[in-house]
Amino acid sequence: MSSLRRVQSSKANGALSKGPSTPAGKRRSSLNAIRHGLCAKCIVLDHESRENFLILLQQHIDRFQPADEVEFGMIEEMCASYWRQRRAWSIETALLDKHIALQLGETGPERLAAAFDTLAAAPTLPLLHRYETRQHLMYQRALRTFILLRTVKLPNDPSPISEHPPDVTKPATPPVDQPTDSESLSGAANPGFSRLSAGYRPPQATSPTAAHAPAKPPAAHPGTPPHVKESGGAA
Repeated sequence: MSSLRRVQSSKANGALSKGPSTPAGKRRSSLNAIRHGLCAKCIVLDHESRENFLILLQQHIDRFQPADEVEFGMIEEMCASYWRQRRAWSIETALLDKHIALQLGETGPERLAAAFDTLAAAPTLPLLHRYETRQHLMYQRALRTFILLRTVKLPNDPSPISEHPPDVTKPATPPVDQPTDSESLSGAANPGFSRLSAGYRPPQATSPTAAHAPAKPPAAHPGTPPHVKESGGAA
C-alpha cells in the first residue's frame, strides 16, 4: 500500500474511533495527555496559548495517525516548526507596526515603505526571514521523514536466526574418511586392480621348449578322404 493510501486509510479509521474503552487504553490515553503537555511546555511561551498548541498537535495526530513513538516524534517536530514559524510571522508584524507608527508619512503605504526601508537596513529583518525559512525547511523535512517511515516495509515474521539459535548439544557430523593411496589404486579408482583383489591370477608364462615346439596340424574334416602316401605310389 502506498503512503498516500495508508494515510487516507488511517484518517478514515481514526474518524470511526470512539476513544479508549478499556482501562489499559484509558491509562495510555492519560499518559499521552501528559506527554502532550510536556511538549507544549517546551515550545509555548508564557504569553502564548497553550491550548491552541495542543489543538494543533491533536489535529496533526488525527490527520497522520502515527503508528509508534518514532512517527509521533516526527509529528512533534512538525508542530514545533509550525508553531515557531507562526511566531516569526507575529514578530515581523509587530516590528512593522512599531516602525510604521514612527514614520511621518501622509498615507499608510508611504509609512509602510519607510518602515520597511528602515528594517531592511538593520540586521533584524533579514535574520527573521532566515529563521522563518529554517522553520519551514524543518517542517518539510519532518514530513518527508514521516512519509519515508510509512513506505519502509518492516519484516512481519521474526528472523529464524535470532529466534532459533543453533543447538550446540547436537553431535557434529563425523567427517568422511578420505581414501588412502593404496585404496585409491583399487576399486572404482582402478578397475583392473580390483580383479587381482578378487582372486584373479594372470596367465603363467610358457617355457622356451613349449614356445618352439611345432604346431600340431589341424584335425581333418570327417568328410575328407585319407591322404595317399607318395613313397609307395598310388594306393
